[in-house]
Amino acid sequence: MSAAPELAAVLLGLAYLVLAIRERRSCWIFGGLASLLFLGIFWRAGLPMQALLQLYYAAIAVHGWLHWGKGSGQAGSEPQAPVQRCNPGYHLAVLAALAALSLVTIGLRETWGDTQAWLDAVSSWGGVLATWMLARKILEAWLYWIAIDALTVILYIDAGLLPSSALYMLYTVLAFLGWRQWLNSYRQQTPN
Repeated sequence: MSAAPELAAVLLGLAYLVLAIRERRSCWIFGGLASLLFLGIFWRAGLPMQALLQLYYAAIAVHGWLHWGKGSGQAGSEPQAPVQRCNPGYHLAVLAALAALSLVTIGLRETWGDTQAWLDAVSSWGGVLATWMLARKILEAWLYWIAIDALTVILYIDAGLLPSSALYMLYTVLAFLGWRQWLNSYRQQTPN
Protein backbone atom coordinates (compact mmCIF):
# COMPACT_ATOMS: atom_id res chain seq x y z
CA MET A 1 0.00 0.00 0.00
CA SER A 2 1.29 3.47 -0.89
CA ALA A 3 2.11 5.74 2.04
CA ALA A 4 0.84 8.84 0.20
CA PRO A 5 -2.88 8.39 1.04
CA GLU A 6 -2.09 7.72 4.70
CA LEU A 7 0.17 10.78 4.91
CA ALA A 8 -2.49 12.94 3.22
CA ALA A 9 -5.12 11.65 5.66
CA VAL A 10 -2.77 12.36 8.58
CA LEU A 11 -2.21 15.96 7.44
CA LEU A 12 -5.94 16.54 6.89
CA GLY A 13 -6.67 14.98 10.29
CA LEU A 14 -4.14 17.22 11.97
CA ALA A 15 -5.64 20.30 10.30
CA TYR A 16 -9.07 19.16 11.51
CA LEU A 17 -7.97 18.91 15.13
CA VAL A 18 -6.07 22.19 15.22
CA LEU A 19 -9.08 23.99 13.74
CA ALA A 20 -11.47 22.22 16.14
CA ILE A 21 -9.41 23.34 19.12
CA ARG A 22 -9.69 26.89 17.81
CA GLU A 23 -13.45 26.40 17.37
CA ARG A 24 -13.25 27.02 13.62
CA ARG A 25 -16.18 25.67 11.68
CA SER A 26 -13.91 24.79 8.76
CA CYS A 27 -12.48 21.94 10.86
CA TRP A 28 -15.39 19.79 9.68
CA ILE A 29 -14.33 20.07 6.02
CA PHE A 30 -10.82 18.79 6.80
CA GLY A 31 -12.20 16.12 9.12
CA GLY A 32 -14.62 14.83 6.50
CA LEU A 33 -11.91 14.61 3.84
CA ALA A 34 -9.51 12.84 6.21
CA SER A 35 -12.23 10.34 7.10
CA LEU A 36 -12.87 9.45 3.49
CA LEU A 37 -9.17 8.70 2.98
CA PHE A 38 -8.86 6.75 6.24
CA LEU A 39 -11.86 4.60 5.28
CA GLY A 40 -9.88 2.81 2.58
CA ILE A 41 -6.66 2.76 4.58
CA PHE A 42 -8.19 1.06 7.60
CA TRP A 43 -10.22 -1.39 5.51
CA ARG A 44 -7.08 -2.57 3.74
CA ALA A 45 -5.28 -2.80 7.11
CA GLY A 46 -7.88 -5.27 8.40
CA LEU A 47 -9.49 -2.89 10.92
CA PRO A 48 -13.18 -3.11 9.99
CA MET A 49 -14.47 -1.12 12.98
CA GLN A 50 -12.01 1.68 12.28
CA ALA A 51 -13.02 1.67 8.61
CA LEU A 52 -16.75 1.82 9.41
CA LEU A 53 -16.04 4.53 11.94
CA GLN A 54 -14.76 6.71 9.12
CA LEU A 55 -18.20 6.60 7.46
CA TYR A 56 -19.68 7.92 10.68
CA TYR A 57 -16.98 10.61 10.93
CA ALA A 58 -17.74 11.78 7.40
CA ALA A 59 -21.46 12.02 8.22
CA ILE A 60 -20.87 13.76 11.54
CA ALA A 61 -18.66 16.29 9.74
CA VAL A 62 -21.82 17.47 7.97
CA HIS A 63 -23.68 17.63 11.30
CA GLY A 64 -20.80 19.49 12.96
CA TRP A 65 -20.65 21.98 10.11
CA LEU A 66 -24.36 22.69 10.45
CA HIS A 67 -24.44 22.80 14.27
CA TRP A 68 -21.37 25.01 14.63
CA GLY A 69 -22.91 27.45 12.16
CA LYS A 70 -26.12 27.93 14.15
CA GLY A 71 -26.60 31.49 15.22
CA SER A 72 -23.68 32.85 13.21
CA GLY A 73 -25.98 35.22 11.37
CA GLN A 74 -23.78 35.42 8.28
CA ALA A 75 -22.67 32.95 5.68
CA GLY A 76 -18.98 32.21 6.10
CA SER A 77 -18.70 33.68 9.60
CA GLU A 78 -17.28 31.73 12.52
CA PRO A 79 -19.77 29.74 14.57
CA GLN A 80 -21.59 31.08 17.57
CA ALA A 81 -22.64 27.77 19.13
CA PRO A 82 -21.38 27.91 22.73
CA VAL A 83 -19.23 25.34 24.51
CA GLN A 84 -21.40 23.44 26.99
CA ARG A 85 -20.98 20.97 29.85
CA CYS A 86 -23.00 17.90 30.78
CA ASN A 87 -23.99 16.48 34.15
CA PRO A 88 -22.47 13.29 35.63
CA GLY A 89 -25.56 11.26 34.69
CA TYR A 90 -24.92 12.01 31.03
CA HIS A 91 -21.38 10.72 31.33
CA LEU A 92 -22.49 7.57 33.13
CA ALA A 93 -24.87 6.91 30.23
CA VAL A 94 -22.07 7.51 27.71
CA LEU A 95 -19.72 5.10 29.50
CA ALA A 96 -22.48 2.46 29.85
CA ALA A 97 -23.24 2.77 26.13
CA LEU A 98 -19.54 2.44 25.31
CA ALA A 99 -19.24 -0.74 27.39
CA ALA A 100 -22.42 -2.29 25.97
CA LEU A 101 -21.59 -1.50 22.34
CA SER A 102 -18.04 -2.80 22.73
CA LEU A 103 -19.26 -6.05 24.35
CA VAL A 104 -21.80 -6.62 21.57
CA THR A 105 -19.18 -5.93 18.89
CA ILE A 106 -16.69 -8.33 20.46
CA GLY A 107 -19.42 -10.95 20.79
CA LEU A 108 -20.45 -10.59 17.16
CA ARG A 109 -16.84 -10.95 16.04
CA GLU A 110 -16.32 -13.85 18.48
CA THR A 111 -12.92 -12.48 19.42
CA TRP A 112 -13.15 -12.40 23.21
CA GLY A 113 -9.44 -13.04 23.75
CA ASP A 114 -8.13 -10.82 20.94
CA THR A 115 -6.61 -7.62 22.38
CA GLN A 116 -6.61 -5.92 18.97
CA ALA A 117 -10.35 -6.62 18.58
CA TRP A 118 -11.02 -5.07 22.00
CA LEU A 119 -8.94 -1.99 21.19
CA ASP A 120 -10.68 -1.71 17.81
CA ALA A 121 -14.16 -1.94 19.37
CA VAL A 122 -13.55 0.38 22.34
CA SER A 123 -11.71 3.01 20.32
CA SER A 124 -14.31 2.87 17.53
CA TRP A 125 -17.37 3.19 19.75
CA GLY A 126 -15.58 5.70 21.94
CA GLY A 127 -14.83 7.71 18.82
CA VAL A 128 -18.51 7.63 17.81
CA LEU A 129 -19.61 8.96 21.19
CA ALA A 130 -16.81 11.51 21.59
CA THR A 131 -17.25 12.87 18.06
CA TRP A 132 -20.97 13.37 18.67
CA MET A 133 -20.08 15.27 21.85
CA LEU A 134 -17.49 17.36 20.00
CA ALA A 135 -19.98 18.22 17.25
CA ARG A 136 -22.38 19.38 19.99
CA LYS A 137 -19.51 21.41 21.55
CA ILE A 138 -19.53 19.49 24.83
CA LEU A 139 -16.36 20.37 26.74
CA GLU A 140 -15.79 16.90 28.19
CA ALA A 141 -15.49 15.38 24.71
CA TRP A 142 -11.81 16.31 24.89
CA LEU A 143 -11.31 14.20 28.03
CA TYR A 144 -12.81 11.20 26.26
CA TRP A 145 -10.52 11.86 23.32
CA ILE A 146 -7.41 11.79 25.51
CA ALA A 147 -8.20 8.20 26.54
CA ILE A 148 -9.46 7.08 23.11
CA ASP A 149 -6.48 8.52 21.26
CA ALA A 150 -4.02 6.83 23.63
CA LEU A 151 -5.73 3.46 23.04
CA THR A 152 -5.76 4.05 19.31
CA VAL A 153 -1.99 4.61 19.27
CA ILE A 154 -1.53 1.06 20.56
CA LEU A 155 -4.01 -0.34 18.02
CA TYR A 156 -2.35 1.37 15.05
CA ILE A 157 1.18 0.41 16.10
CA ASP A 158 0.03 -3.21 16.30
CA ALA A 159 -1.49 -2.91 12.81
CA GLY A 160 1.71 -1.41 11.37
CA LEU A 161 0.14 1.99 10.66
CA LEU A 162 3.04 4.08 11.92
CA PRO A 163 2.08 7.50 10.42
CA SER A 164 -1.45 7.05 11.81
CA SER A 165 -0.11 6.02 15.22
CA ALA A 166 2.15 9.09 15.26
CA LEU A 167 -0.88 11.24 14.44
CA TYR A 168 -2.80 9.75 17.35
CA MET A 169 0.14 10.34 19.70
CA LEU A 170 -0.06 13.97 18.69
CA TYR A 171 -3.88 13.86 18.96
CA THR A 172 -3.53 12.73 22.58
CA VAL A 173 -1.49 15.81 23.42
CA LEU A 174 -3.69 18.10 21.32
CA ALA A 175 -6.84 16.73 22.99
CA PHE A 176 -5.46 17.96 26.31
CA LEU A 177 -4.78 21.36 24.75
CA GLY A 178 -8.27 21.33 23.24
CA TRP A 179 -9.80 20.68 26.64
CA ARG A 180 -7.88 23.61 28.15
CA GLN A 181 -8.83 25.94 25.29
CA TRP A 182 -12.50 25.02 25.39
CA LEU A 183 -12.54 25.27 29.20
CA ASN A 184 -11.28 28.85 28.88
CA SER A 185 -13.93 29.53 26.25
CA TYR A 186 -16.63 28.03 28.50
CA ARG A 187 -15.50 30.14 31.45
CA GLN A 188 -15.55 33.31 29.33
CA GLN A 189 -19.09 32.69 28.12
CA THR A 190 -20.44 31.65 31.53
CA PRO A 191 -21.30 34.43 33.98
CA ASN A 192 -19.66 34.10 37.41
